[in-house]
Amino acid sequence: MMWFLIFLIGIGILLVFIELLILPGFGAAGVPGCLLILIGVGVAWWQFGFQTALTYTGATLVGVIPLAIVGLSVMRATPAGKAFILRTTQDKAEGFHAPPSELASLVGKSGKALTPLRPAGAALISGHRVDIVTQGEFVPADTEVEVIFVEGSRVVVRSLQ
Repeated sequence: MMWFLIFLIGIGILLVFIELLILPGFGAAGVPGCLLILIGVGVAWWQFGFQTALTYTGATLVGVIPLAIVGLSVMRATPAGKAFILRTTQDKAEGFHAPPSELASLVGKSGKALTPLRPAGAALISGHRVDIVTQGEFVPADTEVEVIFVEGSRVVVRSLQ
């Protein structure tokens, strides 16, 4: 009976690791794995008393923590593990570009809405086409707008009419 409980808990731990390292989400192998661990410890408690159940629980924790550390470090070196880790930088040569800092200079300037703003659209401000948003209101095309504030790449305007 003892070997069966050790086997039950071992299979439970294995299923939890399969869930953590291989399968996405939590459920397909993780829930049955947790149930097997709980059943194994519960049966040990029921059959052999609290001291044995406590021993099994301690052994499970002592086994799980180092296995998790080793498993995750080994997983990092495998091709499957490398697919989960971002190892590249965002360079301009690869197409990355930060929001233009010149947008902050548009605060207080006015321009003309090129498209209807529902609430997003485009406007011509200081000779540049700028993607803009309103604070929720509809603004028809060809309406004078003023930039209220800039937040990152988000330019917020209000109608002057």
